[in-house]
Amino acid sequence: MGKLAAEGILTTAFPKEIVTHMLQAYDEVAHNYRLEKWKTSELDAGHFVESVRRLIEQQLFGQFTPFSTAMGSFNQGVLNKYEGAQSGGDEFRILIPRVLYAMYCIRNKRGVGHIGIISPNKLDASFILNSAKWVLAELVRLAGGNAPDEASRLVDQILERQVDLIWDDGESFMVLNSKLRAPQKVLLVLYKQDRLGIESLREKIQYSNKSAFKKIVQSLQRSKHIDITIDGLCKLSPLGVAEAEAIIEGH
Repeated sequence: MGKLAAEGILTTAFPKEIVTHMLQAYDEVAHNYRLEKWKTSELDAGHFVESVRRLIEQQLFGQFTPFSTAMGSFNQGVLNKYEGAQSGGDEFRILIPRVLYAMYCIRNKRGVGHIGIISPNKLDASFILNSAKWVLAELVRLAGGNAPDEASRLVDQILERQVDLIWDDGESFMVLNSKLRAPQKVLLVLYKQDRLGIESLREKIQYSNKSAFKKIVQSLQRSKHIDITIDGLCKLSPLGVAEAEAIIEGH
């Protein structure tokens, strides 16, 4: 529901074509980051940057470069053009473009899009993911008049994947395939919505025995399919993501 809410807010203010490309690119960045594919995650950021650049063009100049047409280089001249626009707030003229430009430079000058001295790494990929999240949250805030914290919450929910084996209509939550074992259900739930507490996980898969369920979670941690943070939240490892995707493909 969170993804639909964020998408609905964005499309009230911005062209749907741009919003669709932008959310897809953001999801790809986040997905490959979760798999620890640093280079792929950083490369996907290029699609996100180009999508948001088109949104900026639409906001400042009333039209945008078609997706069928390649955009020119992103350089200081482009930043100057945005800043010198006669209409549009500082967010579109200055703040968002400079964040995008930093993302673009990381992608192009740190061994991602081209050979460089520094290979793709977690620190650079983390910067890109969080920068993309900030841009997206800012756009949600501007489009819907949301407070920054609420906009950030909506963006977090975009990362919830659509899993056909799970029924989640915002009111009910249920793993529909009763033949799946409890550990498989745990991986599916975390694949859809990562970072959940053990009790929340137990309730979502409707497992009645608390002590037995705790052993299941601990077993998944030992097998390195999940990890448990210091504040007690369960999160999928790259191995867990791969296993969850195998379960989905097999059913």
